[in-house]
Amino acid sequence: MSFEDKTQPSREILDVCNQLQANYDPEKTHWTMDELYKKIFEDPRLKENRLSSEHFVKDMDWIIKLGLISFHDDTLNLDEFTRNRLVQYFNEHTDTVED
Repeated sequence: MSFEDKTQPSREILDVCNQLQANYDPEKTHWTMDELYKKIFEDPRLKENRLSSEHFVKDMDWIIKLGLISFHDDTLNLDEFTRNRLVQYFNEHTDTVED
């Protein structure tokens, strides 16, 4: 499946996709937006690579609208299928995005 959308993702969107797939946990597939943000971006080792919560929510809205991750009853579903879609999307767009 190829993702044919008219809008190119930003480097930030691709970074969020990459972080989401990298934090895939087969033991926990349902997350709130806040739980995922804390797991990914409140790591003190990230220092200047942190993303604000506001930007994360905007990026996640974009990712949800594109259909890369499902959002139902205030819960994001980050299962293996979703992880694979995020990897595919990242790989298809990583060379076409300008920094």
